[in-house]
Amino acid sequence: MTNKQPSNSLGLTAGAALIAALVFFTLWMGTAYQSVVEVRVVGLEEDDKVCYFVEPDFQLRWIHSVEKQWWEEQYQRIDESGTEKGALLLTTTYFEAFGAGTPSTEMLAPIQKPGYLGYQINEKLPNLNWVVSRLTKGEIDYGNHRFLIHQWVPDYSEVVIMPKTYGLIDRFNKDFCHDLPSDGSR
Repeated sequence: MTNKQPSNSLGLTAGAALIAALVFFTLWMGTAYQSVVEVRVVGLEEDDKVCYFVEPDFQLRWIHSVEKQWWEEQYQRIDESGTEKGALLLTTTYFEAFGAGTPSTEMLAPIQKPGYLGYQINEKLPNLNWVVSRLTKGEIDYGNHRFLIHQWVPDYSEVVIMPKTYGLIDRFNKDFCHDLPSDGSR
């Protein structure tokens, strides 16, 4: 005579454990947040364009409209803590030409790039508002990616770059900047 009761209770226990694991995993994924840098184009007639990247360090590059030389600003994302909102830290700025309005009272950057003059800035900002034009060839460099933002948006579009925290649903609903068609990855 075979007793089926142990196998039924084993099956019920395994099923209950599987359901509990799935519920735990679903709740964890719903509450697991990731710090990102969001790039949002505002003021378009259709829905705003939005993309993001997860790397904490990035660089903005553009050709200065008067000097006609490359300018670069290096940033770090500062993640939100219990007492402080997230921010962007402008660490250094580099430029090929020196002209009116160029900061010159700051300390020289600890690392100088050939052909550039660099200054250490260390200014904390809640976000960046940047007007992009094809003439200035604006780009965002991060990780091993070069996002040619001037090809992604219409001329004179305002772009807001800000630290954010994304949940799983946000990550599924938005694109990585380097996955967009205007990608200039190296």
